[in-house]
Amino acid sequence: MNWRGIIESGALAGLKPSEVWELELWEYNVYIGFLQEQRKRDAANAILTGYYAAYYTNGGKKAKNPNELIKKLYAKKQNFEDGLRDIERLKEFEKKKSGE
Repeated sequence: MNWRGIIESGALAGLKPSEVWELELWEYNVYIGFLQEQRKRDAANAILTGYYAAYYTNGGKKAKNPNELIKKLYAKKQNFEDGLRDIERLKEFEKKKSGE
């Protein structure tokens, strides 16, 4: 992730650019993690809304079960190694930023 991606992700989480750079890495990760969970909940609600609209519009016929789609939203978890790689990339970026 480049510096622009970091700022954009922070903005989506409701942070100003100056606030992003003042945060510790763990604080930033908490904000971004919450944003990702919020997006999953919003997507799950959209899937359920579509399901119920199809169910009641068609009288219960041909409405696909939403559970499989919702399970897919929550299936992928970041593993420990990916997290370490992300941390190392951010540390390298911070070194480059402070060296400018």
